[in-house]
Amino acid sequence: MKTEKGITLAILAIYVVFFSVLISLLAALSSYIYNNIGYVNDNSVDVSEFNKFNRYFIEDVKTNTQAEVKETTNSEGKNIVQITFEDGDTYRYVAEEKSMYKNRQKIAKDIQSFEAEQLTNTEYNKKYINVNIVIGANDEANYEKEIEYVLKYW
Repeated sequence: MKTEKGITLAILAIYVVFFSVLISLLAALSSYIYNNIGYVNDNSVDVSEFNKFNRYFIEDVKTNTQAEVKETTNSEGKNIVQITFEDGDTYRYVAEEKSMYKNRQKIAKDIQSFEAEQLTNTEYNKKYINVNIVIGANDEANYEKEIEYVLKYW
């Protein structure tokens, strides 16, 4: 009798099951990667928002010897943290908009919370502005920083 070499029905079923499992694993891996790619993009955006604020703020801190920090409510009922320097530059954080403004220009967005207070070190005759900033898109905090900015003292 002649031997017949070929694919039997059992081997064909094993191939189908094997490739189905393989395709399922690849689909799950791909789905996982694409669902989490948004977190990577948001984190880089959050850090860049802090850098935009920091760049403007350091420039004003290093050129002014006086600053006033106060929390107010504007005519529209929005809560505002306002920092006013002696040269007239004003930084306003509007909590409802989650945005930071320098004078009338929006310089940063997606700021979940912003706190500022003015401190004085009498021993060294230095004035500080302590800033605590939390940044994140979609109500999720991805970046938090507390930093003390020293006003010009020389």
